[in-house]
Amino acid sequence: MEKLFEKDDYNRRDEIQRTQKEQERLETRKTNLQNDYMDRTITPQDYHEMKEIVNKELVLTKNKLIDLQQQTPPFRSYLEKEVPMLENLVEYYRKSDGATKKKILGCIFAEKLILEKGKDATPVFTEPVQLILTISGVLGSSKKTRGRN
Repeated sequence: MEKLFEKDDYNRRDEIQRTQKEQERLETRKTNLQNDYMDRTITPQDYHEMKEIVNKELVLTKNKLIDLQQQTPPFRSYLEKEVPMLENLVEYYRKSDGATKKKILGCIFAEKLILEKGKDATPVFTEPVQLILTISGVLGSSKKTRGRN
C-alpha cells in the first residue's frame, strides 16, 4: 500500500531533485568564482559582490531543500492516522457521537439501512466498500486454493 501512495508523491520528489541540482550548480559556481579570484581573473570587489549573491542563493536553496525533505508525504499521514482508525473502527464507532456515527455509516452504506420485521435488509455498500469486499473475497479464495496444493 505504501508503494502505491508513494507514486502520488512524485511532484515533491521531482522538486527535491531539481533543488538538489540547483544546489550543486550553485556550489560549482562558488568554486569557480573562488578559482577565478585565486587566478586573479576577477577583481577582489567583483569577487565579493558575486560571492555574496551566490551565497544568498545557496542559503535559500538549502532551506528550500530542507523544507521539502521534511514535508510528510500525504500517504505517510494517511497510513499513520487513518489506517489505525480503520483497524479499530468498531471501537471508534462505539466511542463516537451521533454525528460521527452517521458519517461512518454514510461512508459504508450507499442507502439507508432499513430493518423490516426484525430481519436484516440487504445492504447496499458504497463503491469503496464494495471494492474492499471484492478484494478480500478474491484474496480469501486464493488463500484457500493455495492451501489445497
